[in-house]
Amino acid sequence: MKKNTLTHAGIILALLAISAIYFMPIIQGKALPQGDLQKYEGMAKAQKDYHEATGEYSTWCPSMFSGMPGYQITNSPQHSVFTPLKNILSLQIFGRQNDMGVLFLYLLGFYIALVVLGVSPWIALLGGLAFGLGSYNIIIIEAGHITKAWAMAMMAPVLAGELLCLKGAGVLRDDRRKGTHMLVWGGILFLLALGLQIALNHIQITFYTALAGVIMGIVYAIYAIKDKYFPRFLVATGILVAGVALAVLCNTRHLLVNEEYMQYTMRGGSEITVTPQDLYGKDFPRNNNANEKGLDINYAFSWSYGVGETYTLLVPGAMGGGSVEPVGKESASYSNFHQEKVPLYWGDQPFTSGPVYFGAIVVFLFLFGMIVVKGPERWWILAATLLAVILSWGRNFMGFNEWVFNHLPLYNKFRTPSMSLVLANVLMVLMAVLGIREATSLKEKGDTKRLLRALYISAGVTVGCIIVGLLMCGGFSYSGSSDAEMARQYGDQWPMIQSIFIKDRKALFVGDSWRSILFIVLAAAALWVYIKHFANKSKALLPFVAVLAVLTVIDLQGVNSRYLNKDNYVRNARMLEMQPAQYDRDIDAMATQAGDQDYRVLNMAVNTFNDSKPSAFHNQVGGYSAAKLRRYQDLIDFYISYRINQNVLNMLNTRYIVLNNGQVHRNPDALGNCWFVQTIRRAENANDEILLLNDTDTNYAPFNPAKEAVINVTEMGDKLQGLPKVVIDGMAANGVDSTASIVMEHKHPTDLNTLTYRSHSRIPQLAIFSEIYYEPDWKAYIDGKPAEYLRANYILRAMVIPEGDHVIEFRNEAPTMHRLDNITLVCSIATVLIIGATLFFYYRRRKQTKVTK
Repeated sequence: MKKNTLTHAGIILALLAISAIYFMPIIQGKALPQGDLQKYEGMAKAQKDYHEATGEYSTWCPSMFSGMPGYQITNSPQHSVFTPLKNILSLQIFGRQNDMGVLFLYLLGFYIALVVLGVSPWIALLGGLAFGLGSYNIIIIEAGHITKAWAMAMMAPVLAGELLCLKGAGVLRDDRRKGTHMLVWGGILFLLALGLQIALNHIQITFYTALAGVIMGIVYAIYAIKDKYFPRFLVATGILVAGVALAVLCNTRHLLVNEEYMQYTMRGGSEITVTPQDLYGKDFPRNNNANEKGLDINYAFSWSYGVGETYTLLVPGAMGGGSVEPVGKESASYSNFHQEKVPLYWGDQPFTSGPVYFGAIVVFLFLFGMIVVKGPERWWILAATLLAVILSWGRNFMGFNEWVFNHLPLYNKFRTPSMSLVLANVLMVLMAVLGIREATSLKEKGDTKRLLRALYISAGVTVGCIIVGLLMCGGFSYSGSSDAEMARQYGDQWPMIQSIFIKDRKALFVGDSWRSILFIVLAAAALWVYIKHFANKSKALLPFVAVLAVLTVIDLQGVNSRYLNKDNYVRNARMLEMQPAQYDRDIDAMATQAGDQDYRVLNMAVNTFNDSKPSAFHNQVGGYSAAKLRRYQDLIDFYISYRINQNVLNMLNTRYIVLNNGQVHRNPDALGNCWFVQTIRRAENANDEILLLNDTDTNYAPFNPAKEAVINVTEMGDKLQGLPKVVIDGMAANGVDSTASIVMEHKHPTDLNTLTYRSHSRIPQLAIFSEIYYEPDWKAYIDGKPAEYLRANYILRAMVIPEGDHVIEFRNEAPTMHRLDNITLVCSIATVLIIGATLFFYYRRRKQTKVTK
């Protein structure tokens, strides 16, 4: 026992050291530009500044899309048992959660998963390296997709906990003590890993994990019925269901707040059935990204892996690598253009940072494992792997994937089908390791004939596939979907440029094919020597595993270094600090001179709706978020993205416009933070709401937000009580109070949780506030008393202000989040007590049983 403990401790320290060595430039003081993290810093800056200034947290992000809920950006820590666990395991306590902490979590998670399944520590170490160094896993660290990476690291432990529990049900029949041990520890691992994965906040990864878990449960249910231990299977299932319940309860705040928010986002479906084409005509560019229940399938399936592109799991450069692929000086591209990175990718996706490469050795050993491993493990891993690969094809396999998209719960909320390959990666490495474990067992039994047959078949199939690819490669076009865009960019020069790229694409295909053959042959040779020439299993195992580990690391790291190497780092972290552009300085100077405060900017010098960096310096009409409010996206599609509606910009208080060339234009017609209107335009439904904002000569008269408001009749109710009937009826109001005023109190530092206004009027007035309507969080008060407000102009807030002088407040109270905080804390305490009580009674019973015997 002591020896095993020391071995595990030593390997975990080795995993930590490997992670540190891998990111040694950071430890030496350099910094890694991670694109998504830089985007995050831009979008989160306002909320972070508010927290630093006040010590309070805000759930509202004012700097993107004219204001939006900030739950997915930054938030107060959840009162969950998994919060400190996350901080420790991801090395967040040392500030290394975004680089070496991710790799460490990859390695540690897979190592723990394999050890609890009875795999020897050294084989488990090999499995951890084979998974952690997979190309996609490293590429997303470089890209800064950190929450995804964290969640991926928990996939293997979740599945291992479930597998241990379900296997324990079968063992119970013959060995009650061992079976109970497997049920208890399998259930605990499942609960902890699943709860941590949910807390790590990438529900799409959890969804893929659940798919594999369900498939595993179905296969084991079939075996339980066949082998007549179904009642015990139900006991194991009950433990797992309890684990799911506790994991969810410990993440109550996180899950329910996001579920509430999702209903209002692009992923929650659309309220309208009209499109910009209905307003502007059929020539208007189509931009479908929603349906009634979730994302539009064309938008959701944008990043679909090609059926043929799946070949990159075995041959990394089969589809040209990445959209910006490094090339050597001997390449045709470098010889002609003197560029070290060129767009060699010719797959089906719009663009990619690099291929999904599991490793030639991993694929070879996966096939070996599929042959030698018997029982339910073979079938559930095979079924789940095939499903993950087919799902990754997205639009390239529509017959199946469209049905799944329309019928599988939650699936229409997700995009990027290619992401499902992360599940295939976990499962193929898992089967590869189980295959090695089975090989050691069969060798001990002397069944070398079966092992050699499996070796020859798996090596023959993998090498044979690559040879077929080499024989066929002369007939490939080496032209992909991204070439059409480059053809538009380069015009008449494109045929010549493309011919040069094609030479390098083909060279990469051929070179990486021979590379994969070499690693398969070397790994197969090592396995052959182990099977054939080592009589002593225990003495042979360590050198055999060591050889496989070295070959695997060389294979995977050789590909990874194309996309993450010393050239990716900068000298120090200060070089990554966001600095205002010249146009940001120009805006500040112009605003100071004009006395402008609390305004918004439309920045067309960047990719307006896919760049959050400008949000670090000014509140933007644009920004970047994969979960922006659905109605705001509608506003973008109809009135900003392709054809700018000046009146819409005015109602959004767009005071400054940055043109494509970086010049700044001040908009004198921006309506400010709030104003009174004279009339109401009734909208019968959401379609009317969006169409009535038009400024063109269509079936609707041009909209003038300075004088009128568009309000859905279903919104009115009693919320317009006290307003003159002539205003409600949409007629010009007689006797308008020309002295009426409503102004916003400007606070420094800005209070993100409270907006305060002062009004004066001799008659009741309808005020429009240039703030995004989000009723779940924002509550309104007049002179400290609760007040009704409603949605106007499709996306803004409106309120009837009584006559006289008043103070109006909007407070971001986020009642759902605060109510669930205490529930989450109580559930976490209960979970800890349940785990503690389970272990106490289990070991006390085990001790009593020993004494009795």
